Amino acid sequence: MGQPDTQERRDSGSHDITSPEKLICEYNGSVEVVKAGTLTALVENLTRHDKLDGSFNRTFFTTYNYFTSGGELLELLIDRFDCSPPTLNATQRAQWLTQIKPLIRLRVINVLKQWLEHFWPKSESIHTDQNLRILQSFAKRATDATEASATQQLLTIIQRRLAGLDCKRRSLSSISSPPKPILPRKLDKLKFLKIDATEIARQLTIMEAHMFGKVQRDELLNKSWQKKETSTTPELAPNVRALIRYSNQLSNWVCTLVLAEPDLKKRTQVVGHLVNVANTCHQLHNYSAVVSILAGLESAPIYRLARTWSMVTERTCDTLRPLQAMICSAQNYQAYRDTLRLAVAPCIPFLGLFLKDLTFIEDGNPATTPEGLINFHKYTMLASTIHEVQRLKEAPYPLQTVPELQEYLATQLQSAVDIHDLWDKSRALEPRGRDLGNRPRDLYTPTGGMFASMVVACMILDD
Repeated sequence: MGQPDTQERRDSGSHDITSPEKLICEYNGSVEVVKAGTLTALVENLTRHDKLDGSFNRTFFTTYNYFTSGGELLELLIDRFDCSPPTLNATQRAQWLTQIKPLIRLRVINVLKQWLEHFWPKSESIHTDQNLRILQSFAKRATDATEASATQQLLTIIQRRLAGLDCKRRSLSSISSPPKPILPRKLDKLKFLKIDATEIARQLTIMEAHMFGKVQRDELLNKSWQKKETSTTPELAPNVRALIRYSNQLSNWVCTLVLAEPDLKKRTQVVGHLVNVANTCHQLHNYSAVVSILAGLESAPIYRLARTWSMVTERTCDTLRPLQAMICSAQNYQAYRDTLRLAVAPCIPFLGLFLKDLTFIEDGNPATTPEGLINFHKYTMLASTIHEVQRLKEAPYPLQTVPELQEYLATQLQSAVDIHDLWDKSRALEPRGRDLGNRPRDLYTPTGGMFASMVVACMILDD
């Protein structure tokens, strides 16, 4: 296979500019991929009369805040609508005015609609309100200059935005009937081992899916989840940080549950029950819970419990091994990445891997090329990762909430002791600790690491 061709494309002269605008493209066969360009050239590519590149448009609107502001982008799009013809003879000029310019104008209107419907900033501010007012004035003026129905649709969307209403088009998807909950005999006196593992997994999934569904696209940009709230700036990624806290709480709870049992046999039963919960979470495509539960089981205070692990049943170990294999760190977590690639919504991914990838892309790629062009390749990689997160949120879970179980689990998670504070309790239960050489049979051996290291590296919060 030959190397992709890299070509430089200059704009069509459809702007009032004093110097040509540059766009660097790479061609893989017949597919054109934008690698870099000036801001004006990128905006022109966004509104080309002869081609619609949906992938480019999604990437641009997902990441435009990295290289421009909403106000500047709006001004450029309005300028694009009012573009002047390039230097042409009389016949070509007439053809450009009657055939090309109307297409450019319609493309600008459609691009503005896409921006408002799917990518407009969620936060209300003076700047966003001003931009809406400018856009409203422009749309009223544009009614006479382009297709009236398209402009009227744009005005309707603007008015909904000004009123604070949602503008997204929601598809009607058929949701299957939820399975009947598996309830314990006494809902007023709940104990972990008395609650069916499948129902625990379902309720945990409902709780986490609710939080995952709230994650906004902008929260995954600019490493916002690493930035703390201050007296002058609000928390930039509240929903991502809530998911991080939940994942850590779930790992802490797993560790707390195991060490809460002084009896060796019951402690082993707790491990087995947790493995069954993790396995059902895997079946529900709740990979985040699988990672958190295994991270708890592989934490140092649990990993060292040699007597406990030696009594874990072979059936439990057989259930646990494929879960461990799925989240193995080999080849940059390739097995897990392959699983996610094939997954369909509803699905809850482990967010830590996405945060890790986003961090590496942010830190490992410059914002501009040596020529001073916007490095659009960087933003394509960022957008691709963010779109994968969004894809997995597209359908809800057909599960029924059980308020009593939800309250029990929420209380348990919030009161769980931090893993790092449980070492002494682990040593008190089994003073001798792990001695792999004396294991009675070749059962599951936790690695003491796996995704746990990634939880610490990518999802720790400095609260």
